[in-house]
Amino acid sequence: MNLTLTLAVADLERTAEFYGGVLGLELDRFVPMPGHPPVLLLCRGDATILFRPTETLASLHPALFQNLDRHPRGVGMTLELDFEDLRPVAKNIFRQKLHVLYELEDDEFHRRELWLHDPDGYLVILTEEDRQRPE
Repeated sequence: MNLTLTLAVADLERTAEFYGGVLGLELDRFVPMPGHPPVLLLCRGDATILFRPTETLASLHPALFQNLDRHPRGVGMTLELDFEDLRPVAKNIFRQKLHVLYELEDDEFHRRELWLHDPDGYLVILTEEDRQRPE
């Protein structure tokens, strides 16, 4: 099954800096149709996240967005992104002085996690699993 998730963001450049610059993820940028604002794509395995400007989505789907600002973005949703090596990403996050909600080391499951919010308030969990250790 493929999964495509569309997230409304206030500023594409700020989003690109967070996901591409801070987290070091590869983003693609494209213009869906001439004259339309660009869209950022983050592809991971069978999942794709589309980052689109809030005003663009609100103009396309006004009924959906009329109550959007009543709640924080991403309530009940978590973006979990797995990394081979979380150390350089964590170093970048701390160097940028971003607020980390949790930093967890789970020795039982050989897993490390960093929990933080992206610039639009979406909860992002960065994970690293020790694939060398036997289960």
